[in-house]
Order: sequence, then C-alpha cells, then structure tokens
Amino acid sequence: MKYAASNAHHQMGRMLPSAGSVPQAVRRRKSSVLIPIFIVSLAMPFFFYIGPTRMSPYRLVLVATFVPGLIAWLSGSLGKARLADILMLLTAAWGGMVLVVMHGADKGLQSGGIFIIETFGAFLSGRQYIRDAVAFQRMVKILVIVVIVLLPFAIYENIMGSPILIELFGKIFSVYDIVQDEPRLGLRRAQGPFEHFILFGVVCSSVFALSYYALGPARRPGRKLAPGLVAMAVFSSLSTGALLSVVVQTILIVWDKMTARVVRRWTILAGIMITGFLVVEFASNRTPFEVFISYLTFNADTSYMRVLIWHFGTEAVMMHPILGHGLNDWERPEWMAGSIDNFWLVNAVRFGIPGCALMIGSFLSVCFGLGRLKNLSAQAVQCRKGLLISICGLMVSLCTVHVWDAPYVLILFLLGSGMWMYDSGKEVAISASEGSARRFGGSRPRVGAAPVYGREIRSPRTS
Repeated sequence: MKYAASNAHHQMGRMLPSAGSVPQAVRRRKSSVLIPIFIVSLAMPFFFYIGPTRMSPYRLVLVATFVPGLIAWLSGSLGKARLADILMLLTAAWGGMVLVVMHGADKGLQSGGIFIIETFGAFLSGRQYIRDAVAFQRMVKILVIVVIVLLPFAIYENIMGSPILIELFGKIFSVYDIVQDEPRLGLRRAQGPFEHFILFGVVCSSVFALSYYALGPARRPGRKLAPGLVAMAVFSSLSTGALLSVVVQTILIVWDKMTARVVRRWTILAGIMITGFLVVEFASNRTPFEVFISYLTFNADTSYMRVLIWHFGTEAVMMHPILGHGLNDWERPEWMAGSIDNFWLVNAVRFGIPGCALMIGSFLSVCFGLGRLKNLSAQAVQCRKGLLISICGLMVSLCTVHVWDAPYVLILFLLGSGMWMYDSGKEVAISASEGSARRFGGSRPRVGAAPVYGREIRSPRTS
C-alpha cells in the first residue's frame, strides 16, 4: 500500500493512513506464535526443578517474555498505561514485598519472584501479544480447541476413574499428584492435566462466554456447538465453583439477549442484584455469604465447612491486616484443615487487606474500564462481551474456590488480553472521520502519527 506524504512528513517518517486502511492493517498483522505455545503450555501436567525452584512449561514462557514485555510496556509501545496496569503492578509488587518481609531473602526472593512473574508477567503477556480483535479471536479459538481436546480424556476419567493424562505424562516426567475424592453422581471428578478437579473446571469455565461471543461469525462451522462442548467439560469436573461460573455467565448472556434494546440495562441489572443483597441482609438471620454458600454446594457438610472457613479466615485477616501471613499457616481450630476455598480470602490472609484490595481493584478496573469504552467496532464489541461476562462469572466463582499455578496465570492473562480495546475505539473513530471526509470531498488530514494498538504506522518510501 502506498501513502502520499509531504516532504516534511517524510522527514518525520509518519503519516495518517487513508480511509479504511487502519482496519486493513489490523487484519494483516500476524498474531504472535507465542500465543498458542503459551496456551498449550498451561495444559501440560509436568514440572521440573531449576535449583530449588519448581518450573513448568508455562513458567518458562513467562520468564522468557517478562523482561521484553516490561520494556515494551514502559516504553509506551503497548499504548498508554492504564489504571488496570498500575493496579496489577502494585498487586505483584506488594505480594513480592510481603513474601520477602515474611520469609527472608532466600525463600522470600524465590517465592516473591515467581509471584511477580505469574501475576504481572501473565497480565503483561496478554497485554503484549493480544493487540487487536484478530489476535483476540485467535486466542479464544486456541483456548476452545484445548478444552475440546481435553473433553474426551475428562469423560474417560469420569467413567473409568483414571486420570489418564497425568498417568501418561507420568511415565516420562514428574507430574502432579492424583487427587483422591469421593465420587459425585457416581462419577470420578475429572482432574484433567491440572493439580485439582476444581482447577480443571475453572479453566474450562473461563472459556464459556468467550466461545459464545468471540469465535467469529455465527455461520462458521462449530460456532454454536462450542459453548455446549465447553459446558460439558466444565460439568466433568463436578465442581460447584466451576458450574457456578457457567451459571452466572449464562444468566448474563440471556440478559444481554433479552434487553438488547433497553437503555442502561447493565445498570438496571446491578440495581436488581444490590436490591437482592439488601433483602437477604435484612430479611434473613444469616449473612448473605452464608445464604449464598448454602445453595451452591453439593452437600451440607461442604456448605458448613465453607462458612467456617469464611468465619475463621476473616478473623485471621484481622489479626494481621496489613502484611498478612505470607505463606505461613493461619490461625484456626486444630481440627480444621488449612485450605481456604475462596480466592479473595486467600489473598487477604496471605498479603493482608492491601494485597486483596489491589487484586480486586485490578479485576474491577478492567471490567469498568472496558465497559465504558465507546466507538468500538462490532467485532470488538463481541470480544468485549465475551471477556467481561467470563470475568464476571469467574469473580463470583472465585468466592467459592481458590486457584493457583496455571489456572491463576490464565485468568490474569485474560485480564490483560482485553487492554487493546482502549486503542481500538480510537482507530474506529479515526477511520470513520476519514471516510466521511472522503465522501464529502474533503482532503485527507495529515497528522504526525497514527497509533495502531500502541504502535505507529510509518509511511514507506515512495518509488
């Protein structure tokens, strides 16, 4: 493509492209090969050690890309720094600092470094390698393919009671332990290639709304089939938290379809939810959390234990509200197990109230920030719906489960993968204004630079 530019603009090496060229440029950009490598690495169930540090395939990818991603972000080539960027950086820095303070230089630097790489590094990877709608849709496609490929193994595990993937990889590598648990509905809970049934379910649930909205046009083969297959994979985990995520996402999808012509429909939905919370608060002799948990577990014992975890866990947070406990054990009765089935509470116990607040703020800043964007293309709007509904479902389910390692990294990667939308709206507006100028005989504006997802299109030399 050729661009006309004045001598002055040739000297600057910059020029605004003609009408319609921005979307064309976006379509021609090749997605990074690291996207499929990274996503597939998340589903590898083996690990190894480099010195005292346990490494896994996805950690190798994050370590290799962390410094280049940080340089790209600091240099501004990924676009303007946003509130979500700052909050996620502070979340990682605060957690790393707490681990060093609580555990000393040796253990603290090792665990703190891994926490920073898995937190801010995962977010940066999404920020750096998903820079437009095409890359985003390709990422979703790869995620859906991975989940669908895992589905037959999960069904085999449900019926035969054998985690076949971990057993196969275990013949060559060091792999995760096989988790033993009582069958549910007469089936073994599918663990897949992850450390726990819950983690497999949460990973699959994170793709549900994305598979509905962001796989491209509905006429494509398999487009309508994908959400059903993803839901089957989630069900195979028989995890309440993962199923809850799908239920929440389904409710939001139905609301989106039913209220397409309603003004301020999401504000109305928020109002309904707040009203329901207040009704439970004042009309029940239990807290809203206790009511919430009692209806979202497979049995009464699990419900009762989660209520106890919330009770003693919040007491432990208030004993160490600023720095938390780090990786140390937390105060509770001797008969009570040490696991905490609540991602947000785990963050508060480990890193204090500031660490938990920063993590929650990172999630909310992505949701509200992307939700307020205007002038997005139809393609970007669909990507945004899929991402935000997936995040909302995950945020609710994380009240009942904890995530770590690869699933934790995937969720933060998804948060960063939507940041390109901030610049997408600007490009649509620029392209539309140029198109209007051309249709009405106006001259094409000559401006110094045209940012396309954090980069500049520079005019090539004309022959």
